[in-house]
Amino acid sequence: MSKLHVITGAPGAGKSTLLRHLRDSSFATADFDELPDADGSLMGIDITSPTASAVWPAYNRLWVKVAGMMLRGGGPVLLLCPLTPEEWASAAVGVVDAPRTDWARLDCGDAERRTRLAARGWDSDEVEEAVKDAEEIRGLVEREFATGGRSPAEVAAAVAGWVDGGSGQRVG
Repeated sequence: MSKLHVITGAPGAGKSTLLRHLRDSSFATADFDELPDADGSLMGIDITSPTASAVWPAYNRLWVKVAGMMLRGGGPVLLLCPLTPEEWASAAVGVVDAPRTDWARLDCGDAERRTRLAARGWDSDEVEEAVKDAEEIRGLVEREFATGGRSPAEVAAAVAGWVDGGSGQRVG
């Protein structure tokens, strides 16, 4: 079975922007943000709200299964998500043929993250929570693709090289 490449990142890192620049890649891509409707709901539940945290483990498990299905094609798969490796491992418990994963993180500086999230209309408490999330992820996932000061096309090219060639290249 092919290996699943997972890029994690706190809000504002550039995951959704990166996805748009990988559309013509030689590998399959998906983003956790693609399943919910524009209002954050999936099957009638606003899964993006902290009040829905009770359903997040089931949502994460769904993605483990989706990734496994995507890998059946035999080629590499890139999944963009906000999870940590531990959260992914927890979601994969009991999943038959849970995919092997290779991890990286998408990241930017905290000042840039604050600017990006403020531009989305996030309040200061939400922004600071995202900054804390970024700090946690930095300590958990070594391989980094930095988005600060780089064009999305440059970052996408580096990520594509990693997925296609499996290189441990650091960008940033």
